[in-house]
Amino acid sequence: MTSDDSQLTKIGYSSLLRPSSIVHRPFLKAMVLIEMLMVVGIIALITGMGMIAFGAMWGNTRFKTRADELVNTFQMAYDTAVQSDRRYAVILDHYNNRYILRQFEALDFSVLPDDEAIIATGWFDEHFQFDHVLYDDFENTQDSGDDFREARFYAGRAGWQVGGIVVLRDRDGNPWSIVIHRIGKPVQLVEGYAEMLTPQARVPF
Repeated sequence: MTSDDSQLTKIGYSSLLRPSSIVHRPFLKAMVLIEMLMVVGIIALITGMGMIAFGAMWGNTRFKTRADELVNTFQMAYDTAVQSDRRYAVILDHYNNRYILRQFEALDFSVLPDDEAIIATGWFDEHFQFDHVLYDDFENTQDSGDDFREARFYAGRAGWQVGGIVVLRDRDGNPWSIVIHRIGKPVQLVEGYAEMLTPQARVPF
């Protein structure tokens, strides 16, 4: 075989390899593209799960912050009342989606005008919902049905006129309870439905 023939043979052999290379390159590119898409999909899934978890945590934090504000409102009314001759009421206004801390001199609030009596106002909404009240004398505001407009807790020098449980709900509808003891114990925020309190007059001692 001459050198020219050998050169032609090499050229022919190389030309036979080229189509094979051309066939494999698109396949490799497709595999790389698929892998990249899978990685992007996994990252998006992890990010989405993280955002959902963060949103739930943030929503829960917002609820607890506002619930704590209401707890502090109750506690402030109690502490100030037992240390002075002033009397206070925390009014849970279901109709207007708000709560009010108010000083009063008569149970019907006939003495102090609103602009002097109202000390603080807060609001309920879909993230912080007021559901109902169960008093420790077993009166339940749910029994009023659609006629239920407001619930009141009065605090005087002897403590709360009546205790009870204020049931709230977060944006997911989960229940939370604010527990109000007639005397002695601080106001508490409890996750879920709290146990019914025994009225002070019925405590067995």
